[in-house]
Amino acid sequence: MNLDRALILLLASVNAVSGFAPSFTSRQTSRVVTGSTLFSEEAAAETPAAAVEEPQSTFDTQIYVGNISFDTVESDLRAAFQEHGTVTKISMPLNRETGKSRGFAFVTMTNAEETAAAIAAVNESEISGRTVYASESLPKEKVAEGKKKYQAKKQRNEGSKIYIGNLNFDTTQEDLSAVFAAYGEVKDCFLPTDYDGNPRGFAFVSMAEEDAAKAIEELNGTELDGRTLTVNKSLPKGEKASPKQIKLYVGNLSWGTEESTLRELFEEYGKVIDCYSPVDRETGQHRGFAFVTMDPDDALRAADETDGYELDGRILRVNEAQPKGYGGRANDNDGYDGGDAYDESADDSWGNDSY
Repeated sequence: MNLDRALILLLASVNAVSGFAPSFTSRQTSRVVTGSTLFSEEAAAETPAAAVEEPQSTFDTQIYVGNISFDTVESDLRAAFQEHGTVTKISMPLNRETGKSRGFAFVTMTNAEETAAAIAAVNESEISGRTVYASESLPKEKVAEGKKKYQAKKQRNEGSKIYIGNLNFDTTQEDLSAVFAAYGEVKDCFLPTDYDGNPRGFAFVSMAEEDAAKAIEELNGTELDGRTLTVNKSLPKGEKASPKQIKLYVGNLSWGTEESTLRELFEEYGKVIDCYSPVDRETGQHRGFAFVTMDPDDALRAADETDGYELDGRILRVNEAQPKGYGGRANDNDGYDGGDAYDESADDSWGNDSY
């Protein structure tokens, strides 16, 4: 009996110890986990968070700088603008033929504050001997809209613009204005010049629309200072008038052939509207070729009859004049390609109201 009771007590003790151990292990595990969690939180608090790099916005508002001297170089602009902040970019378009500035540029600063300060300081200041104008560059669509409104206003104020071609290089602005003043008030008279200040052989005159129409009708084909004028309405840049006459190129002329002799030859085939022999500015001698303008039917017949004709001991080469740069076979007078006296497509002032 005592033995049985002792056995029961022993088993009870074993079960009690067995039940206590898991509880102890669980508390230890809990403490370990809790300790680990606390350590992680403390470590995270002590370790600085990695900085998140936000994408930097690029400031791209440009400053338009106009009326720049053709001799201005990029360093001149940079020197003027860097006094008011950091210059990040300068774009100054150049003339392909001369390599010089086209008279305007775009400058980009670091931020809006520097841009505003630079515009305020540089606008109407002097760079390379010219007063320049600075303003915020507008989007193309706004520029086009503004230009359209400006042209309409200018048209109302100035009337019609007339193109005068084949001018004598010695003809002055006063001479030309006096001729057109006979048909009404001359609002503006402009003779473009090259980089050296030499006249380019054409001009623009602005008059009231009715006066302009009368002047064109009366003066086209008339003579001024020994040259037969071409007078017509100035067209927007890039726009060409449909030809009412045909201009013929006459090559391989004798140096002794006079313009009057050539005119007489072509008058056998119809009315000669214009006869022009380009001359060398230095020698005054014609350059061995000429242009004759006639009505289409007369011009075609004249070209057919006079091509290969002998005049003053030289065999003439006659064909329809092609615009300069035309891809056809070039004639062999001074490398001239049988085109017009000057390249209208390369003339920034051709039909351009902004000159």
